[in-house]
Amino acid sequence: MGESALLVWFGARLDVAVNERVHRLAEALRRAELHGVVDIVPAASSMLVSFEPRVLPEEHLRVKLRDLLSAELPPSASRHAEHVVPTAYGGEYGPDLEGVASYHGLTAGEVVSLHTSRTYRVMFLGFLPGFAYMGLTHRDIAMPRLDVPRVRVPVGSVGLAGRQTGIYPFSSPGGWRLIGRTALRLWDPFRPSPALLAPGDLVRFVPVPGSEVEWTGGDWSPTSPASPAAHPVFEVLEPGALTSVQDPGRPGLGHLGVCRGGAFDREAACRANALVGNPLDAAVLELTWTGPVLKVLRPTTIALEGAGMTCIAGGEAIPPGVSWFVRAGTVLRFVSTPPRSASSSSTRAHGGVRACLAVAGGLDVPVVLGSRATYLPAGFGGYEGRALRSGDLLGSHVSAVPPAAVAGRFWPQARPSASEGEVRLRFVPCEGPWAAHRRAVKALTSRQWVVGVQSDRMGTRLVCPEGPPVHVHAGRGELISFGVVQGAIQLPPGGNPLVLNVDHQTTGGYPLAGVVIEADQSLMAQLAPGQTVRFDEVSVGEARAVYAQKYADFAKALRLLRAGQGVGFKI
Repeated sequence: MGESALLVWFGARLDVAVNERVHRLAEALRRAELHGVVDIVPAASSMLVSFEPRVLPEEHLRVKLRDLLSAELPPSASRHAEHVVPTAYGGEYGPDLEGVASYHGLTAGEVVSLHTSRTYRVMFLGFLPGFAYMGLTHRDIAMPRLDVPRVRVPVGSVGLAGRQTGIYPFSSPGGWRLIGRTALRLWDPFRPSPALLAPGDLVRFVPVPGSEVEWTGGDWSPTSPASPAAHPVFEVLEPGALTSVQDPGRPGLGHLGVCRGGAFDREAACRANALVGNPLDAAVLELTWTGPVLKVLRPTTIALEGAGMTCIAGGEAIPPGVSWFVRAGTVLRFVSTPPRSASSSSTRAHGGVRACLAVAGGLDVPVVLGSRATYLPAGFGGYEGRALRSGDLLGSHVSAVPPAAVAGRFWPQARPSASEGEVRLRFVPCEGPWAAHRRAVKALTSRQWVVGVQSDRMGTRLVCPEGPPVHVHAGRGELISFGVVQGAIQLPPGGNPLVLNVDHQTTGGYPLAGVVIEADQSLMAQLAPGQTVRFDEVSVGEARAVYAQKYADFAKALRLLRAGQGVGFKI
């Protein structure tokens, strides 16, 4: 699956014994502690392994997996709990219940009776944090996913997909058939065990009146507010379109349904941090479309990287790719690059969508599950798990060097050009039973696609301006959900591709045409609605070679910067 992941496939059927084997393999691989394994995501009948090819050669990983598969693996030692889920069925809580009944020639009451007649086993967690895939439902209520996923599914919705049932822990996009809703809280990152349900647990659904499952708190909200900033550095006067705290994210938590997340344009975040003398993994602000208006509360140094934005600080225009010393009381605004003047009124990013603002020392927000990154779909991390608002106070760590000492530096190599006009994205085609037919891949590469307005950090929705996207369908039929990676190109039956982005679901059930290569992820981060895209197929070897060269170029520029060859910028 792409250049840095493998999917171990045990079959195309739901089976408790197969699922147990998947989890035994996952536990054995974790115990092996292979250096270079990034994440392990068990699903119903498959296991995804993400790895770093520069550290762990693919063939070495394949040999280890074959050895484990040929061995007698011990059963899981985990204890399994039992849960009861009070559920209101039908009406506003289950808008697809009547459709499910009609599909099978049943009444709505009969569907509910069949759904509540069984005790379900949690087969795995995926899609979103704490989302439990449970099986097996009665054959008479098995349902295909929606041809076109919903843009928003209400929190607590109980759905059907194939012979599995599940509960949406947050409001999110989704393609399952919704038959009911519960108020049970399935996820809390501040609990010792963040997910309420775990693989192997047993679950029963009990019908109750809607008045007993009303969700009183909206979507999940933190049990603890953000701590007051110890060293305030910014006051948010205006938040911008979407501004959040991000870092490299949370690798290694896919088994809980938590994707890596973090800064979408990781290269921009690393460059910005390097310019102000931070560790490359320090937390930054990710600015989307329009930047915020910030008041500087104490002297510091800042740097902006990514999309074409210019920072206006006290009347001076600071272009991207430069570190700049700002004094207390300075107001920072962000305008399009290049601005006509310091008073330019064009505040929308030029040649991209997202930029990263780094501050000397790095932003200081609480660490949640090993990261300071904001995971917006689930409302945790960053600043109270949300985008910034007017009045927020942001703190930063005290820098190891005086901020003025890292001011006046510039990135000592050509910066990426603005992503205007048509963008060409390279991808590695997928192989395996979950992969789309070659005719679908050819249809993908032969057409021009347009970025849809509903695209976000979870996924880029593409539409075809040449008419209905016939022949793009994958032709594989319904699939059992399996682990997916950032950049995966899903082909739902509706025919319009969906490319998974940095906040992607950890598992999915739509066939894949391929995976956008890692070297082009920064281009994905900058795609704007209405922009045109074409896809170019490349091999795994080509993808790894491009990434290796990009990594080497960055490392060289970083050495030059730290050696003092990226200093002396004059505005």
